[in-house]
Amino acid sequence: MPLLSAIREIRQKHFSPLYVLFGPESFLAEEFLSLAKNEMIDPQFRDLNMSVYDCTETGLADILQDAETLPFLGEHRLVIAKHAYFLTGSKPQTKVESDPDALLAYLQNPPPYTTLILHTEAEKLDERKKLVKTLQQKAKVIPFPLLKDADLYGWVERQADKYQARIGRPQAMKLVERVGHELRLLDKEVEKLALYVGAGASITDEVIETLGARTLEQDVFGLIEQVASGKLDRALRMMYDCMKTGEEPIKLIALLARQFRMLLHVKQLSPRGYSQQQMAGMIKMHPYAVKKAMEQARHFSEDSLKRLLGILAEEDFRMKSGQVDKRLALELFVARAHAERQATTN
Repeated sequence: MPLLSAIREIRQKHFSPLYVLFGPESFLAEEFLSLAKNEMIDPQFRDLNMSVYDCTETGLADILQDAETLPFLGEHRLVIAKHAYFLTGSKPQTKVESDPDALLAYLQNPPPYTTLILHTEAEKLDERKKLVKTLQQKAKVIPFPLLKDADLYGWVERQADKYQARIGRPQAMKLVERVGHELRLLDKEVEKLALYVGAGASITDEVIETLGARTLEQDVFGLIEQVASGKLDRALRMMYDCMKTGEEPIKLIALLARQFRMLLHVKQLSPRGYSQQQMAGMIKMHPYAVKKAMEQARHFSEDSLKRLLGILAEEDFRMKSGQVDKRLALELFVARAHAERQATTN
């Protein structure tokens, strides 16, 4: 079921007896759970009519027993069961065992006065299981995939509207590139920028440049972007800016290695016909980061990336053993990366 449709129904006080939430986008899932709490349960009696369980700590039979209990001094009961591992193919260590047959029996006649929400951050459900097939027929199943591209930019625009400001698509893209794809960070940034510009005003490029936060990972990503674009002076300036904030050069070396390793993975996987989504899953990165890495990797050969990773490993050892000036080592590496880029493109 589409998320927005489920939200609309809940706001209209049409509650399903059972929801299944799955997917790695935890921020949106938490917002959905918060909406359910606010709309389904009278705040005065929330402690009496709402329960939250961890399925690795509490057996399914006990959770369902609570779900079958009549609400007290209220009209509705809400039971949230997190880490519903039995809906996936994983088998984590648990203190209890959950019998899926108990839930199958519950689904035959779920009490209308209770909403049970099963939540797992697994990327997908195990559709081979009888329980999952039954839930797909009888429950509201809502996926929470990581947002990317147009969906992510559209979400940023809606968040700006939520905070009574406006942001255009180019500015939304700029903010994502600057802050990253983590929705929690983006939400806080949009709220901050909206408060700065005031109600009804637009969040401009200048405002983002002035106030938009950057993580160290994003700074390193931007540094590599400048190298890939052939702009050595800007790359060095970004490196100096990172060091002015007090960042340890050894940490910068480690982050550079991580980024160049991702470029190498993408460089090796792209010719094999893998999609961006498939590569993101294989190297455990967000699809947006993979997309940007593919753009950067075009400017380097596979051999160049291997050489640069070798240099980073050597400089990491020399820094930690006090054999080299850390600032000089970083300067020389950025210059060498630029030279490898020039050699590849010429």
